[in-house]
Order: sequence, then C-alpha cells, then structure tokens
Amino acid sequence: MKIGFDAKRAFNNSTGLGNYARLLIESLLIKYPEHNYFLFTPTIDEKYSNLFNEYANVQIIQPEKYIYKKIHAAWRTFGVGSIINELKLNIFHGLSNEIPTGIDRSKTKILVTIHDLIFLRYPNYYNNIDAYIYKKKFKRACNESDLILATSKQTKRDIEEFFYTEPYKTKVIYQDCNNDFALKFTSEQKNEIKRKYHLPSKFILSVGTIETRKNQLTILKALAKLNADWSLVLIGKKTAYFNEIYAFANKNNLLKRVIVLENISSIDLPIIYQCADVFVYISEFEGFGIPVLEAMKSEIPVITSNSSSLPEVIGDTGLKINHLDSDAIVSFINNQFEQKDIIEENIKAAKLRTQLFDRNEIAFLINDLYIKLSAIKL
Repeated sequence: MKIGFDAKRAFNNSTGLGNYARLLIESLLIKYPEHNYFLFTPTIDEKYSNLFNEYANVQIIQPEKYIYKKIHAAWRTFGVGSIINELKLNIFHGLSNEIPTGIDRSKTKILVTIHDLIFLRYPNYYNNIDAYIYKKKFKRACNESDLILATSKQTKRDIEEFFYTEPYKTKVIYQDCNNDFALKFTSEQKNEIKRKYHLPSKFILSVGTIETRKNQLTILKALAKLNADWSLVLIGKKTAYFNEIYAFANKNNLLKRVIVLENISSIDLPIIYQCADVFVYISEFEGFGIPVLEAMKSEIPVITSNSSSLPEVIGDTGLKINHLDSDAIVSFINNQFEQKDIIEENIKAAKLRTQLFDRNEIAFLINDLYIKLSAIKL
C-alpha cells in the first residue's frame, strides 16, 4: 500500500502531538516495511532533520511552489490534496485533528486522529478565534474522513456529542509513550540527574504545561499541608497561570520547596520520573493523559483525576480523586503512602496495565484498519 501522513507535528513538535506522530509512524515502519510511506510536512526542525532517514520506503514531501513555502497553512490545506491525488495513495492519515481539502473526492481512503475536543467542552480556556478555527477544521475532518480514530473513549463520546457522528465511524485506539520510561536507571544516573537539576531528596512530580486546566495550584495547596521535607517539581511550559502558582508559593513560604523546570531533554525526563516519590496529574480534563502513562511505566505511585479519559489510562492501579481535592493528596502521602505493600502492588498492576498501550499492538490495529479501508470500493 501507499500510505500518506500529515507529518508536520512529527518533524516540528517535541511533545504531545509530535510524540504521537513519531511513535506511530516509526512503529508502522518497523512492523510493516512492505508499505510505502509518504510524509507531508511544510518544514523540518533541525533536530528532526534525520528523522526516518534509515528507512528506504519513506518519502518526505515538502512544498515546491514559492507561495506554499511562505504560507505553510495554505499548503497543508490546499496544496497537499492535489499531491495525494497525483500519487494515488491508498490511505491518507491526518495525525493531528485535520485533513487537507480536496482529497474527499479522490479514491484515497481518509483517516483522521482526533486527540481531544477540549476547546468545545471548556471554551473558556481558549480565545474565540482559535476555538472557531479548531471547530471548523475538526468538524470538516470528521465529516469528510472515512474513519475517525479517537485516542480515548472520552474523546469518542465527545466527537459523537459535538459533531453528531454515527458511533460506528469512530474507533478508539489508544497511544503509547516513549519506551525509555520503562528502562531501569542506576543510582549513579539518578544521582547525576539530581545534581544537574538540583532536585530535592523527597518530592512530588507533576509534568505538563503549567496552565489552569492542568490545575497545579491544587498540588501546591497539598504541599502547604505536608511536612517540610516534601517538595514539588513542576516540569512544563509556563503560561499566565504560573503567576498564580508563584503568588501562592510566595504567600505560603513554599518558594524553596517548589522547583519549576522547562525544556527538559527526552533523555533526562525519564530519569527525573524515576527520581520522584509520587506523581500527581490532576488535570480537569484530558483527551488521553500521556504523563500518567509515563509515570506508570516509570513505576512510581500515581495520583490523577477521576474524570475525562484519565481513569481509562490508570484503571484501578492508582489513586483517582476530584481535581480540586488537595486533602486527598495529603491523605495519600501521609497515610497510604506509608503502606509499602499496597504501593508496590499498585505499581506492579500499573506496569501490567501499560501493556494495553503497547505500540506494537497499536500499530497492528491501525495497519489492520488501513488494509480493510483500502479494500473497500467506492
């Protein structure tokens, strides 16, 4: 088969949608080398300039016309469609919520992965223009695609609720994370990372953009109630919400107990996870929640929210709480956290549960969909 991907995120985004795209493409390349793969991207970040170079069956396609080199959005929306038709692809997969125009009239079968519809469920977190554009793009992608992939049951429900799609049209296929989180790091490696980032001896870890929806302020409220030997390490890009974090920490004499890190390398991040004593990710709403899966693979105790997709990821293997309940965090750390046997059982169960998100199984399921879709005659 000839399979095309909207690979802009794979070549330009270091987190989130970029990780999803890179992992899926690479998994398919390894398991199904019999296909030919066409990766569409308007630009390539220097750090990804050698991405997929070792695979002979990959062709990277970029804009040739001057106007498309200057206006990338126009190429992704209008230019890609004509190239897809010329190449006579069997499958085109939009990996990040959208598809080009014009390919719905071709013989190419179209899939789109929808990661979340948070902008519709919680529009207060988005400006009106962005929300309008997202809605228009996502809705068209869902309407014109032959099949929609949702990364969680929660996202599938949202697609059906907001876009009125038929249930049969959306399939749930989960995602995986970097396998480095499952590696066993030595004490030397951990101590080196602790020195490098000045990490405390005992700390709560939370990873994700520092924004209102992620709700890191509740973690700080819990920290204020814990013994002074506990600290908090936040890893993520700062937004205006960080001002609230800083103000609370300053008012409650927590500044020395809170460490904020940004732009951590993919090599160091898994080691930081394994240095942590507990992982807390109490976002108000998520389409999946990759950091929770990363923590489960890292074999550290997890506290997460009891809403949206997060219970799908963690199952019964960790503590699920209301995202505003700081006392539940305190109780876990002060009481249950001391029960080593229970913690170890939960960690083992979480490790076993991560098999549900195995990249090889995900690649198998998606490849099977490609084959079945390609066989359907128009």
